[in-house]
Amino acid sequence: MNILCICPIGIGNYILVYPACSYLHKVLPDAKLHLLALRAPISGLAQGDPLWEKIHCIDPTRKQPVSKILSFFKELRDERFDVSISFFPSNTWQYNFLPFVSAISQRLAFSYTLKKTASLSFLNSKKLATDPSLHDIDQNLKLVSHFFPSDLYQNEIRFPQLFTDQDKSQCLSMLGDSGKRIKIGIHPGSSSEHGMDAKRWASEKFGRLADLICEKLDAEALIFGGPDESELKKQTSGSMKQPNRIIGNVSLRLTSALINECKLMLCNDSGLMHIAASSGVPVIALFGPTDECRNGPYGSEHLVLRKQMAGFPLWTAQNVGSRKVPQGIDPQASLNALTPEEAWESVLPWLKMRFPIR
Repeated sequence: MNILCICPIGIGNYILVYPACSYLHKVLPDAKLHLLALRAPISGLAQGDPLWEKIHCIDPTRKQPVSKILSFFKELRDERFDVSISFFPSNTWQYNFLPFVSAISQRLAFSYTLKKTASLSFLNSKKLATDPSLHDIDQNLKLVSHFFPSDLYQNEIRFPQLFTDQDKSQCLSMLGDSGKRIKIGIHPGSSSEHGMDAKRWASEKFGRLADLICEKLDAEALIFGGPDESELKKQTSGSMKQPNRIIGNVSLRLTSALINECKLMLCNDSGLMHIAASSGVPVIALFGPTDECRNGPYGSEHLVLRKQMAGFPLWTAQNVGSRKVPQGIDPQASLNALTPEEAWESVLPWLKMRFPIR
């Protein structure tokens, strides 16, 4: 059986889809799983993973020549897939159109509350209703276990190995002698696509809270971010008094290895947050317009910081497919209202439970 696993666009989505695909491999060990990655970085993270028979990559947000799009459709058709699975959240027409034109007979997906016609969801052959109470990881596990039921492995969450021994060695070389000092990771950014930069807490607030943590743990901060976040990293570094280091534009694999060396990660809702959590690094995550119950750091050992405010979170499992903001609402309002001192009141007792603090 050939199965096409369609991963939503974000880097974090790859982490949230992986446990369901791992379950699928264990239930159907002879099946060949192909990954459809909609970003080159996702393809890069997945390369070399024995879970995948093959990785297919196309970026739908970039203008492509018609010839390249048709060639890609042919590539998928030539694989003669038996099944496609569109994982959560995939409530746009492209996710439903692509398996259809690729002549995949069994097209499995979720049934979402919104955009039932506009998303072309009627092109799917089988659908499962979403459960608003579930985390995205559990949502995806529910999808595959519904169509491929088994009492095996359902409670086992397996994440991908995101870096190699070579990445690890390069990481330790980068840290040098200062590698002996405790490290905390900081990611003051997030995806900026489709207004998602509204997920960012102010850089000076990040710096202030990071200072308090570093001072308490006698730690150095590693400041992470993508190529488009260079200025944001500089601003965060400039607002700090404690030792810190800006990590340059390195690969996601090397970034993952560096995050794995950190004792904790302070971040917004972002792909690096999911990379840290999936690697077993405790996370302190800032949440504003997005829903931590749906896509927060997975596990009970993490700390989510949110300023409680009417109308928040804005984007939940019930309105997947729409990024509309209610009139008169600032999507950053709850983040803007949270001060570093308020955050510290929650962070300090959390730290005391995990580190030998006087």
